[in-house]
Amino acid sequence: MRQVPNALSLLRLVLSPYVLLTAQRGDHLLSGVLFFLLAISDALDGFLARVLRAETLMGKLLDPVADKVLILFGLVSVVYFLDTGMNPYLLHLLVMRDVTLVIGSLLLMRWGFVPNPSLFGKLTTVMVTFTVSLAYLGLFLDLPWMGQVFNLVYTLSMVLVVVSWVDYTIKGVRYVTDKLIMEKR
Repeated sequence: MRQVPNALSLLRLVLSPYVLLTAQRGDHLLSGVLFFLLAISDALDGFLARVLRAETLMGKLLDPVADKVLILFGLVSVVYFLDTGMNPYLLHLLVMRDVTLVIGSLLLMRWGFVPNPSLFGKLTTVMVTFTVSLAYLGLFLDLPWMGQVFNLVYTLSMVLVVVSWVDYTIKGVRYVTDKLIMEKR
């Protein structure tokens, strides 16, 4: 039972490419449903890890990677393969942030740094997931207020990507600075 959260993260990682593949094939409904179910699995694996007291180092590394892969494939789908009209700026900004964070984390892991998600990082994941979900919903629902809500959520996602990027960068620089100060003593 303690392996269920990691199994959900692994399942999300393995199935995320199918969000993009189904979008490429033109099966918008299946792509959207798959994205939504995998997004729910993200919330579920974290909840189960806490309830089952099954938080592991593997889970701490696997869960954010699975999140990034799902969001990447979801964003690529709604920006380039579905007729959503979504601006690609969020996708580009998120990719730049994530590449920076992955490279920085890998470099810092040499000094024993294990990246922990920050509040801003979690909020960013939730907001970008919500943005992608709204883009999918916009394909099937034509509600007068949907465009305004989408624009607000999209803008908040952009702001949170930048804020989380700065937050993680500051934490990484602090860690290195503290490590170097400790080594000089």
